[in-house]
Amino acid sequence: MHNIAMKLFNINSWLRFLLRHDELFMLFVSIVVGILAGYGNLVFRYFIELSQQLFYGVSGEAMLTALQSQRGYKIILMPALGGLLVGLLGLVFKSAKGHGVPDVIKAVLLNRRISPFVAFIKTIASSLTIGSGGSAGREGPIIQIGAALGAGIGRLLRFSGGRMKTVLACGASGGLAATFNAPMGGAMFASEIIVGEFSIKTFSPIIVSSVIATVISRMYLGNDVTFAVPTYEFRNPIELIFYGILGCLVAFIGVCFIKFFYKIEDLFTRLRLTNFLKPVLGGLLLGMLGLYAKEVMGVGYTTIVNILHNRLDIGLLFALIFLKMVATSLTLASGGAGGLFVPSLFIGASTGGFFGGILNFIYPGVIANSGAYALVAMSAMLASTMRAPITAILIIFEITQSYEIILPLMIATIVSNVVSNLLYKESIFTYPLVKEGIKVKRTLEESVLESIQVKDAMLKDNIIKFKKHTPIKDIIASIQRANYSYFPVVDDNDILVGMLSLDDIRSILFDESVRDFLVADDICRRKDLSYVFPDDTLADAMAKMGLKDLGALPVVKKLDGDKLKFLGLLRRSDIIIAYNRYYSNM
Repeated sequence: MHNIAMKLFNINSWLRFLLRHDELFMLFVSIVVGILAGYGNLVFRYFIELSQQLFYGVSGEAMLTALQSQRGYKIILMPALGGLLVGLLGLVFKSAKGHGVPDVIKAVLLNRRISPFVAFIKTIASSLTIGSGGSAGREGPIIQIGAALGAGIGRLLRFSGGRMKTVLACGASGGLAATFNAPMGGAMFASEIIVGEFSIKTFSPIIVSSVIATVISRMYLGNDVTFAVPTYEFRNPIELIFYGILGCLVAFIGVCFIKFFYKIEDLFTRLRLTNFLKPVLGGLLLGMLGLYAKEVMGVGYTTIVNILHNRLDIGLLFALIFLKMVATSLTLASGGAGGLFVPSLFIGASTGGFFGGILNFIYPGVIANSGAYALVAMSAMLASTMRAPITAILIIFEITQSYEIILPLMIATIVSNVVSNLLYKESIFTYPLVKEGIKVKRTLEESVLESIQVKDAMLKDNIIKFKKHTPIKDIIASIQRANYSYFPVVDDNDILVGMLSLDDIRSILFDESVRDFLVADDICRRKDLSYVFPDDTLADAMAKMGLKDLGALPVVKKLDGDKLKFLGLLRRSDIIIAYNRYYSNM
């Protein structure tokens, strides 16, 4: 019994056991990351509270109430002061500004690491921005904070490649799940947006991390829903038409928000002003706007709840759609720190509330109240701005716990996602990455194929190739021992002349009358040859193969005079082997 007990409590034995079972080991790591993300969320909230106390003397979601009683000069100056502090912090740490999520996606796409120190910097910068009245959410920063904490664990365990991506995604999912009390939404966000795929190998640790972080959050903050909403009714199936129209409207508003936000960012980038003063200018302009519409300042949870409970005038709702776009752009595009998640929810709620108000004026007592349309539009707006419809549906369901409205919510969300993709290709998270020249991959297969170059997969030795003067009968004799169907034809200096396939040979295979005088040069294909270079990616090669349904491509080097030096052969089977090898090492 003593020996058994010693084995049970022997840490080294447990570590050796976990290291021999990769999936079990990653689940254990995801638990640790989930705990860190959960407590990271609590620390972040604490600093926001501290910042709000510093600037306005209030805590919790009482920002709007506090602003109502503030003097005008304070409303103008506090966001500017917060912007100054964030600007000064940004002089030393570039990671201080911005909304965070694109940086996490970039790290995953480019196999880069995020310094754990980013978690601390982002906590301070975002707390100052939000606490001083900046129009931003806390979800974007906590995603980056969670990812940075996950990266710290990955660095400690010397992870790289696929494992590092997994712990980054675990931290991101844990952070979002903890702040929203939405474990399913957090897990789906990390899979759908951060990683871009749903394999069990990565999804399982993400779910575990999300659940653990949510448990930590509930231990300290309770299990209340983020937005308490009244009971909504889906009164008439004909309303689905209205919800579909709402999805189209929200898609248009969402695309306008994306374009407007990055247009303002470009203006601030080109502005001839010292970088650390740009958030100050943004804060001043926000404060001036806040004098007339205090609802656009701060995170905005109170205003969203008021919209969902149908407490705001329809004219104010229409104004808030555009004023929130301006306020958020001034805050973040100028160099402030915070998230775009809740501003998107705010704009969506305002759009839906306005649309529902119009419908209730036309059809009083026949359809659901405007709060139902506001709730549905929140999900549709997330789909429009993030291009992640499953995440949008799950998160809105979890943060409101309103199942009665799920059918129209799903319809509007999918319509919004489809229409948004037709109107504008990039999401609010991928636009800055594409602008940097980073190609955002949508699937694991694309990601892997983009990561491998042709030179690392091509066949270099023992290639069956023919000189252009090789007789047909010799070609027929040689291909009998080949295990592929495409053969390069070259001259005496290995310059590519053309490609020969079994289909080309099959047409003369049984015609003995031509065998004696035909050579490779007579039947090989010369026009519109498809080929690849060693530095091309396997994704490029697959695209070229697909265009002409080819089974192999010659790998060449371009010489003077447009001559192509033959270097090797890339077959479909080589691509599959390279993919499997890469994936097994992830």
